[in-house]
Amino acid sequence: MRPLTKGDPQRIGPFRIVGLLGGGGMGRVYLGRAADGRTVAVKTARSELADDRGFRTRFAREVAAARRVGGPFVAPVVDAAPQDDVPWMATDYVPGVSLTDAVHDGGPLPEQAVRLLTAGLVQALAAVHAHGLVHRDLKPSNVLLTAEGPRVIDFGIAYSAADTALTMTGTALGTPGFMAPEQLVMTGPNVTGAADVFALGGVIVFAATGGGPYGSAEPQILMYRTVHEEPRLDGLPDGLREVAAACLAKEPEQRPTLPALMARVGPAGPYGDWLPAPVAGRLRRLSAQLADPRSPDAHVPRPGAQAPAGVPFDQLPTRTGPDGPPPPPSPGATPAWPAHTATPPPPASPGPSRRRVLGALSVVGGLAGTGALGWALWPQGGDRAGGENARGRPAVSPEPSGRLPQEILDQGRITIGSDIAYAPMEFVRDGRPAGVDVEIANALGRALGVRVAFENAVFDSLLAGLAASRFDLVMSALADTKDRQQGIADGTKTGSGVDLVDYFRAGLVLVVRKGDPEGIRKPADLAGRTVAVQRGSLARDYVDELGRKVAKGLRIREFESQAEVYDDVAKGRSSACLDDFPVAAHTAATLSGGGVLALVGEQIDPRLYGIAVAKNRPGLRDAVRGALDRLIRSGEYAKILKNWYVEDGAVERVAVNGGR
Repeated sequence: MRPLTKGDPQRIGPFRIVGLLGGGGMGRVYLGRAADGRTVAVKTARSELADDRGFRTRFAREVAAARRVGGPFVAPVVDAAPQDDVPWMATDYVPGVSLTDAVHDGGPLPEQAVRLLTAGLVQALAAVHAHGLVHRDLKPSNVLLTAEGPRVIDFGIAYSAADTALTMTGTALGTPGFMAPEQLVMTGPNVTGAADVFALGGVIVFAATGGGPYGSAEPQILMYRTVHEEPRLDGLPDGLREVAAACLAKEPEQRPTLPALMARVGPAGPYGDWLPAPVAGRLRRLSAQLADPRSPDAHVPRPGAQAPAGVPFDQLPTRTGPDGPPPPPSPGATPAWPAHTATPPPPASPGPSRRRVLGALSVVGGLAGTGALGWALWPQGGDRAGGENARGRPAVSPEPSGRLPQEILDQGRITIGSDIAYAPMEFVRDGRPAGVDVEIANALGRALGVRVAFENAVFDSLLAGLAASRFDLVMSALADTKDRQQGIADGTKTGSGVDLVDYFRAGLVLVVRKGDPEGIRKPADLAGRTVAVQRGSLARDYVDELGRKVAKGLRIREFESQAEVYDDVAKGRSSACLDDFPVAAHTAATLSGGGVLALVGEQIDPRLYGIAVAKNRPGLRDAVRGALDRLIRSGEYAKILKNWYVEDGAVERVAVNGGR
């Protein structure tokens, strides 16, 4: 838990607010205290969302869903006011540790603890399904381990047949790695309670092995594995392996029913000493710090006494993004990737480094059931070629630029190739492309008087697509290198080359906890400290080299995903991490409301990002360069970068091929 800041409320409804538990793209979660000393978790919506009638409807639906479900394994709603200026909902808060934190800190749970966890979760799902609901986002971070057994939290995307109109068609809601195949394939069967059973199988695997059933990877990779590959169950004891395998069946009708699972896993409890000693010890300390009268070790504060000291950040479950850590993600989203607004993505997975691109991300198009993905953006972000947009400006400039090639003028559109998997530069939210590149491209279309159409492709195939005239431009956080200009890939000449219209500058950057408690200002300050890195990344290579140069060396904690890297720093287990500047800047600004992480020092080895144009199209290159220059002079370029918290990546003027 973190202390309150000047902008945080002191009271919400009848509850005195004593600390911030976490937050993300949808809002914040506070620790509140009732008049009788009981603790509650108060979930609030961000003010801009509160002005959205559709959001209010969905928030009220969440409150209604959570209120309908009871039982010992579900956090009950204490009070709510979805109609208030800032909608809020308070649930009973029992001291607990998220399954994610318990496993990351202490390793997999013993077999008997996993059996009791499974039995409690089956009971929780039975209570959910009894009311015609489907949770749809059961995952380790939505499971709390308490002294009385597990508890399921967060009904933010709970679904019932009566709520179909409130669920966006074609939108996958949930967390990759734990979502059922039918949640990922638009042409698949309807989502039913069997999807929660699938997620339960994933939670069992995580609790028993420390990893998900499809490994650790970027969201699109996990989605592909879920649909096309078998789960990884080698590390499970025999009894648990059989249960998990049955739950993770690809076809919903092949998964066991909840009554069948109850018979297989046995009764829920007793939970007297069900958790490993380190987790049980954390719960006792947390109970004492909260001074909740329901805890046998707690002291009820006298009226008017000070609230208890803040609970350390790593001893309370937090929510770091709307769909996961986001997660972030959250920025960039996934994702669940953010929409075409300034709202951040889930930091849970900011996306792959452009220096370490994953070719398998091409499966995004296949999973959507459409092959390739394409989106058309009108110059003002609207859906029509005439009239005015929501801001009252003309949807298309009156006269297209005379410097554009005739074929583009004739079709009234520029097609841009991009691997839409790198938040915050370009990614997908609510089924549409979003991010810095998308907003700049939209502004370019406006300046040139044409539509902008994005087509998604594997990163390594983008320049080949440009050479084959599939795209007019490639805009995908593309580093400007001499080899790319000359059409060389892996030492082999593959085409006539491209011109790169440079518009952004990014390198590695250091990320520390907010306030920089360890005084880290530059890479040399990492000597003797612990650094978190993502396996296989440029940051990993840089840290290895740095460790050889500094006298005290470095302690390295290596993770599969960027979400885990940021979580490790946020919780103080590592002193710092390194990442690509745009990902780091966006994540630091949006993770849990921007109060957790901060960037320090200058960018390390910054490189220019360029918009690629085939060398045989100098007219198009010059038109794009001129339009970008106008965006910089008008200030619109700076506003776009600020929108995504990456203004430090701005260039002062547009250059072609780095000015070389």
